[in-house]
Amino acid sequence: MTDTSLAPDILMDVADLRKHFPITSGFFGRQTGAVRAVDGVSFQLRKGETLGLVGESGSGKSTVARLMLRAFPVTDGRISFRRRNGSVIDLAKASGPEMREVRDEVQMIFQDPYSSLNPRLRLLEIIGEPLINKGIAKSEIEDRVGELLKLVGLRPEFMSRYPHAFSGGQRQRIGIARALAVNPTFIAADEAVSALDVSVAAQVVNLLQDLQDQFGLTYLFITHDLSMVEHIANRIGVMYLGRLVEIADTRSLFDKPRHPYTEALLSSVPQPDPRANAAKKRIILKGEIPNAAKPPSGCVFHPRCPYATDLCKQVEPVLEALPSGNAVRCHRAAELDLAGVR
Repeated sequence: MTDTSLAPDILMDVADLRKHFPITSGFFGRQTGAVRAVDGVSFQLRKGETLGLVGESGSGKSTVARLMLRAFPVTDGRISFRRRNGSVIDLAKASGPEMREVRDEVQMIFQDPYSSLNPRLRLLEIIGEPLINKGIAKSEIEDRVGELLKLVGLRPEFMSRYPHAFSGGQRQRIGIARALAVNPTFIAADEAVSALDVSVAAQVVNLLQDLQDQFGLTYLFITHDLSMVEHIANRIGVMYLGRLVEIADTRSLFDKPRHPYTEALLSSVPQPDPRANAAKKRIILKGEIPNAAKPPSGCVFHPRCPYATDLCKQVEPVLEALPSGNAVRCHRAAELDLAGVR
């Protein structure tokens, strides 16, 4: 299914994206409810940028990535994607044959570098498999795999080895090489460095940035590490209970968060200077993230929000653009002048 309504500088436009997982019970599996994992998320990805997506566990950020790559069927919404040939396709409604055509343009780097690689296959087979699926001649695959390994900082002769011979950081580089094999334009990195040591994670992030500069890649970078996303992302989206509550350029968001949840998240980021870290004000949110199967009425954040009013409890706010450039889902966003937390 095609669409032609995308601006020239936009690679992907996600509009009102929803994923509701059914809750069933009884012998016949009657649906009794639904987990609203993603509930009305909208944003755009510009060509060549990195959009960071942050939030607590269970906020729906990983589900968003999987929906964008159609690992899950979409409950509702639109995912307009500009292909290499210039045509625009709605991935949310694309047929099986249409998705097979677009698979080499959208790829994913997974969180766990240990379970994401088949232990029974050599690197030549792991990285070469998408090339075989694309119809590349077997005589060319070995040379291409060697080039990809060099591209991610590994030696070409490693292609004869199995994944168990490599460290976590090296395995993640192998995963990156596999994602690059089919020359994608968009890569979703789902907690791609969370399982790595800090120094190794920094090396992988630097590699991703170098590859982005070299090939003009567009990234969706999902993480819970706010200090890491500050380093790599051009813009950051903050998710809470399946909703995008704030999105802004990185500097603006860190200097002057506009949503109370963003303010609380940033207050937990440690500072390099011990004295500044000790003097920093932490915002401790009360309670836990609500059940996505039974979200609160009105604003879903109101049970934990220090600024909540009766309006917040009754009416759900919309994501609206502010003069500062942020887009915020909060009834009081325009009037609240939240203090910077850095």
